[in-house]
Amino acid sequence: MCLLASFMVITSACSDNKSDIYVGQTPLGKNIANSSIVTEMYWDRSVALRDGVIITELFFRTGQYNQHVYVAGVDLTKVTFTPGTKDDKNVPAVDENSDAILPYHAYAAEQNGKKVWLGVNGDFYTAKYEVMGIFFKDGVAINDKAWSGHEAVVYQLKNGESYIGLAEEALKHGDQLLHAVGGYGTLIDRGQITSEYMDVEDAAIASDFHPRTSVGISENRQMLYLFVVDGRMKDAYYAKGLTLPQLAILMKAVGCQDAINLDGGGSTTLIVRKEGEDGGLKFPIWNTPTDDNGPREVTNSILIINTCLVKQEQSLKDSDAMLSV
Repeated sequence: MCLLASFMVITSACSDNKSDIYVGQTPLGKNIANSSIVTEMYWDRSVALRDGVIITELFFRTGQYNQHVYVAGVDLTKVTFTPGTKDDKNVPAVDENSDAILPYHAYAAEQNGKKVWLGVNGDFYTAKYEVMGIFFKDGVAINDKAWSGHEAVVYQLKNGESYIGLAEEALKHGDQLLHAVGGYGTLIDRGQITSEYMDVEDAAIASDFHPRTSVGISENRQMLYLFVVDGRMKDAYYAKGLTLPQLAILMKAVGCQDAINLDGGGSTTLIVRKEGEDGGLKFPIWNTPTDDNGPREVTNSILIINTCLVKQEQSLKDSDAMLSV
């Protein structure tokens, strides 16, 4: 599903001449087109949701397979991220009622005064709906122990600094740890593509082609990159999906210094804010979830939000208005 037409498209291009070699029009698209695994780039286009939040949609080929990928580039000096849950509460998941499809995570956050721009699914979870990595939300430890192989984590401190690393590193920050969402396998560590994900118990998770969700961060830790990869040939582009080694190569190509793999497969979901002319708010799903019965319910997520609450924004606007009188 392509919904970029609903927003201001920054760049969009494709080649009408089959003899031309299209190498990408957007800065991010050019980097991905030049990576070692892309054999042909069909098109790429970007849209700005707001200052500091740009989504690039790409359609390309790796070997014999089509690929359809979204990459959200998030400037952490202008916006921030927060973990999402079904009701935006800081409590552990206990049963099937603890999960919800991703738009409900965003609606719950909005009801608590957060302005959500986009969101992706988060950590892997058990049959009992418990996340498998560490999980901190608003300074509250929902789960402070990671399953074996699930030590990778994206986290943020109370001073606003964001990192990607291992659970033990995050936990050393103690009461300064604000948010943490776990994953399954480190893809890039300090600028180097790793093979750690090949040690997971189910090797097929790494080596097979699947829909993917992942998160990476730049060397200066000011840019967060969220990858959402369609797969299993369920979308209009007949996309195959990526292996973890392929995903790591693409994330390295766009400038990720550190990156981890999040839950994928049927859980892979990307939602984007859409405000109607009547003032109504929706969070449509942009990618193509692969479960036959629709988007999958997930335990936690990563939401991109404004750095201050909606009420605080309004207060600032009111103060500015008073000063201008």
